Amino acid sequence: MRRDDAQNTVTARYFDDERFHRSFTLPPDASRPAEFKVTYADFGHHNDERVMLFCGPLLGSRYLLTTKDGLAQQHGVRIISPDRPGFGGTTNVPPADRVRVWLEIVEALLQHLGIKHVAVVGYSGGAIYAMNVLLRLRHLLHPTHPYVALCTPWVHPSHSGVSTLKLAGLLPNGLVGSYDRLLQLVSNMGPAFQFSNVLAGLIPSLSRGSEPLPPGVDPEAVALEESLQKELLSRVTKEDVRGISQDALLLLKRDEYPGCWGTWGDYDTLVPLLAQAEKERRTADSITVSPLRVHVFFAESDMMIGTTVARAWLDHCWRLEQRGDAIEYSSVVIPKTTHDNILDLKYNVIERILREMTD
Repeated sequence: MRRDDAQNTVTARYFDDERFHRSFTLPPDASRPAEFKVTYADFGHHNDERVMLFCGPLLGSRYLLTTKDGLAQQHGVRIISPDRPGFGGTTNVPPADRVRVWLEIVEALLQHLGIKHVAVVGYSGGAIYAMNVLLRLRHLLHPTHPYVALCTPWVHPSHSGVSTLKLAGLLPNGLVGSYDRLLQLVSNMGPAFQFSNVLAGLIPSLSRGSEPLPPGVDPEAVALEESLQKELLSRVTKEDVRGISQDALLLLKRDEYPGCWGTWGDYDTLVPLLAQAEKERRTADSITVSPLRVHVFFAESDMMIGTTVARAWLDHCWRLEQRGDAIEYSSVVIPKTTHDNILDLKYNVIERILREMTD
């Protein structure tokens, strides 16, 4: 067998792991006339105490963090990564229902798995879903060490000032709502096009380069992750990706979908709500509760939210006067990263998050 053929076999088999292909069904209820299927990945170190709930980016596929399986096992952390509606085998729903259904999925899935508490990680557009978990399902966070990490969190163009996305906000719903067809078209054009500027910002991409790795980063793990890049995108786009179009409409907060982010509207109104909830929780809870920790990781270069206005605005939303003393907030810019590659193993962000969960 040629070396290339052997490598292709290895990468194909990697994603055949049954842990990346779980499913369960929500029964019909007052808001669901029929059964609702959910697909998800459940990997890393199998335990019920140190669990990460991953809220993926605009491309909300369960596959996106699976290349971190080995690292998660090393740190003793279990990762639950659900397909959002319209991805993989999860039933699709329109923008107006996506947050509500996501919250139903999360609560039902964790109950199904017997998991009581999680740390929440939101990446890019997944930050909106992560914030809804934090606000509406706060009881799912660890009772004494609650932790949330946001990686290049989505900031609406009205606050980021990114002109290309302001233009996207003016496009008709029919065009914005066709991102799934664009993604599948470009992914079928071959390796030269798969991570071109056509898809930049829509999906995570792995940077390739010869720059020295930070201390402690496993070069073999990095090489494996890079070798899996092409197959990962292929697996994602062979399944349902209609959700990317619905999420694009949601993230732009189109007038046709008022309140689609939730009742909180935006970060400047969300943070005071969280602060009040944390204050009340401390008053009512007899257990000594550590402050809610919120860590934000910004990319050095970011075509989706920019590198100045959005960062400053988000940090301002989380200032002490707004968040109170029950929330600890910090943000950091990760050198040499972009919006799309910040979670690459070589940049150590995932490692830092895993350490925060286990320290």
